[in-house]
Amino acid sequence: MATGQPDAPTPSKKKLTALQQRFCEAYARLWKGAPAARVAGYATGSAKQTALDLLKDERILAAIKEEAVRLGMSIDEATVRMSEWGRVTADDVLTKVEYEETTKIHQPLEEAIQAIKDDIDYEYEFMVRSWEVLGTSEEDQGKELLQHQAWVKHRKLDILRHKMQLERNPNAFRIIDGPKVKKYRMQVDLVKVHDLQAGHMIKKVKETKYGLEVELHDARDATDKILKLNGAYAPVKVDHTTNGNDMPGSNIMMPDNGRD
Repeated sequence: MATGQPDAPTPSKKKLTALQQRFCEAYARLWKGAPAARVAGYATGSAKQTALDLLKDERILAAIKEEAVRLGMSIDEATVRMSEWGRVTADDVLTKVEYEETTKIHQPLEEAIQAIKDDIDYEYEFMVRSWEVLGTSEEDQGKELLQHQAWVKHRKLDILRHKMQLERNPNAFRIIDGPKVKKYRMQVDLVKVHDLQAGHMIKKVKETKYGLEVELHDARDATDKILKLNGAYAPVKVDHTTNGNDMPGSNIMMPDNGRD
């Protein structure tokens, strides 16, 4: 019935409070509800629930959209981008790479001693035969022989060290390089990223000893944001007197009735 009085403003037309406006500005930059609520000045303990409640308000969503446009990205564009983050999987850009890895094996010290002796004999024979090939003068041969003898002394000390270890432990061994084996690892293929035009899905790139380590945006987090923006979650009730924690309860002890 007409009363002659102006219609009361609908809730959708009410102006945002300064706190709500700060939340919109923070959310348009962070795209994370609870952190945006805390930045805006809402209570830390209830920031998550506060953000969920705020994002159900059409005025809030409109203000976020306006702020995002002002920052250079529309909320529709942001939603599309987050949707793409939510759909991307690591399988889309991963490549199986084969590489060789040197194994490590145990060599009994008895074998190590024999290997050193064989090495000494081989190096001496190589030195003498090289003189014949190169026509080394006697003077230069003498110099090389002195160098070889100095090297042999160090190798004999290695033999002595191994023998002393065997005296203390007959089963002693040393660790040496073994045969190389083929292994496989999965790594992000930047060519695939380029071909899929998925560069914006990369969150971080870091150089490692195995090559480039690429971190993609969290698909679950992006999907969660999309669902929240579309109001897919039911409101979560939080007891603010306990900061969202479980209410304290009582332990009830039941009689064992003589059971063991």
